[in-house]
Amino acid sequence: MEERLTLLCEAGVIDKDICDGMLTVAAQLESVWAIPVRNEQGEMAITHMASALMRSRHGEIISPLDEELMEEIRSSEAYDQLLIIHQALLDPFEVVLHPHEEGYLLANLYSLWMVAKA
Repeated sequence: MEERLTLLCEAGVIDKDICDGMLTVAAQLESVWAIPVRNEQGEMAITHMASALMRSRHGEIISPLDEELMEEIRSSEAYDQLLIIHQALLDPFEVVLHPHEEGYLLANLYSLWMVAKA
């Protein structure tokens, strides 16, 4: 994961502060929230979050997450906890995340959560 983030940073795809922050996010997910990210799904989620932060930083807007999937996440018993984790992960960044990005990050987090708690 570290190599992937470093490559994205060196290629100019993500900024250094976001690269460093994503390493902290990965560590926090594993150590504080007991959500493993050293797997394919985790790497995808970390990479997506880094890209989402960069898109938001540059003012790029993506389409929102499918409303049916968003409703599934909102109606899960994990939703309140997911919001707490989601906000804790975003707090260190000096980027205002576009609301459309938030749906995708919550979907990734929800998937990681479900695997971790299975």
